[in-house]
Amino acid sequence: MSMRSMIRPASRAMAAARLRTASRSARTLDDLHSPFLGRTNVTCAPLLTRFKSSLPLDQPDLSETADLESSHFSTPHLDNNTSDTIKDYTSDASKAGTPSPWAVFDAWGAGEGIVDPLTAAEEELLSNEAVRIPTEEGDRQGLPDETDILAVYDKLLKRKSSVHFGYPYNLMYNHEELYEFMKYSINNLGDPFVTSNYGVHSRQFECSVIDFFAKLWKMEPSSYWGYVTTCGTEGNLHGILLARECHPDGILYSSRETHYSVFKAARYYRMDAKAIPTLPMGEIDYDALASEIAKNRDRPVIINVNIGTTVKGAVDNLDRILRILKTLGIPRERFHIHCDGALFAMMMPFVDFAPEISFNKPIDSIAVSGHKMLGCPMPCGIALTRIEHVKKVEQRIDYLNSVDTTIMGSRNGQAALYLWYSLRKKGVAGIKRDVVHCMETAQYLRDKITAAGLTCRLNDLSSTVVLERPMDDKFIKRWQLACEEDIAHVVVMPNVTRFKIDKFVEELVECKNVYGRMKPVRKESPLMKLESSAWGGQYVAPVSNFKEDF
Repeated sequence: MSMRSMIRPASRAMAAARLRTASRSARTLDDLHSPFLGRTNVTCAPLLTRFKSSLPLDQPDLSETADLESSHFSTPHLDNNTSDTIKDYTSDASKAGTPSPWAVFDAWGAGEGIVDPLTAAEEELLSNEAVRIPTEEGDRQGLPDETDILAVYDKLLKRKSSVHFGYPYNLMYNHEELYEFMKYSINNLGDPFVTSNYGVHSRQFECSVIDFFAKLWKMEPSSYWGYVTTCGTEGNLHGILLARECHPDGILYSSRETHYSVFKAARYYRMDAKAIPTLPMGEIDYDALASEIAKNRDRPVIINVNIGTTVKGAVDNLDRILRILKTLGIPRERFHIHCDGALFAMMMPFVDFAPEISFNKPIDSIAVSGHKMLGCPMPCGIALTRIEHVKKVEQRIDYLNSVDTTIMGSRNGQAALYLWYSLRKKGVAGIKRDVVHCMETAQYLRDKITAAGLTCRLNDLSSTVVLERPMDDKFIKRWQLACEEDIAHVVVMPNVTRFKIDKFVEELVECKNVYGRMKPVRKESPLMKLESSAWGGQYVAPVSNFKEDF
């Protein structure tokens, strides 16, 4: 008997019992698009139990939070043990910013206020010398105590989490109830639905998570397969691998603004890949895509569809792409579609009147990150595909007493447990409330930056606010902004409040007054594309006119 058949009856019975409990009022996925779960009901949500793992109900920012800001506020402090000449991890020195961090934080302060920076003495406790691991007993002399080091590290994480604006991590969560399980080595090695001889696993929770997302994206029972990954990148690696196995001579098409992991997969698997130009808002150029496919009609089509690009949060139009394939006469058995939904694929089903991304349409796989919208203390994600595709990579492994279907062998069972916990605590209504907060607060940020006289844009289906890059690198590092050439972005997540936005814009204006505004670095630069009328709405033009300056 498969793990799937053993787990589901028990888990569904327990879920039904929970739903009957008077203390809960969670809504189901079937009710997701019901008029009774509209925006007004969600934002008020008087019957919802308030959990720390969900965004707090709407309430005014407390004035006391201002007291958290000390005199350090007016003088930005790096407080991250890096020099002013931080090593650039990008291929282009103009693309400064902070490499994506591991989003660990103090669950009791990420959404409240701005925490003071470390003192010089505290920073010294996190220096390379202070955290050095001695190889001989005599080397311990003069080293600070581990407890003191960790206390300062905890303060650093609180600080960095309170000014975290540039990367799509939801830091508003609390998993105190799960701390007890960190003492166990929970390993879901092998396939989620095929038990292994290793008994310390969380497969029942992993299968429940997969079932949730299969229902969210409208897959029929027994038609799907999936697993909890280490991150969205692993989900993309798995999805593109299945595409390659289904179409060994296929060509991978994806936009130039696609996440780097998709083209990494093409390199790993030695696939022919084409980077298609994009429209100013970041969507794939549909005419260019059609032209490239038409040139290679003799080879199968593999398309990566972005459900939110990395920098601009742009959503490729799946229906338009499907119309292109139909117009070109590409039969279903000759194309394969993977959806990279790292952040927004988990938000899209909760946005009123948004386009549908689901397996009701001819897509083949989808990957999302778990630590982004849901929030989790370790990077994780979900990969979901049609069950017939995974059979192409399945191999029996006697050592595991399971089958090998995943990218990794040993797999973090803690991640599955944390995702399950977040989904159970939040419920559909809780996720909807978080999404509404992100979308509305992103509009508030866009309007504040525009009113401050700076170039700023926001895609309709996005909580990623794109703006001209600030001229002060210390400001960029303080707020951990992600930058690309002459633009930067803020990803509004549940822990980003209007109080923090007001402080951010106040400092941004100070930065503009002291250092001036960014000029476009070249013709057709990212900043120049923010000027396109395709975005719609009012905006502040970039500072330069290329017809005069170039």
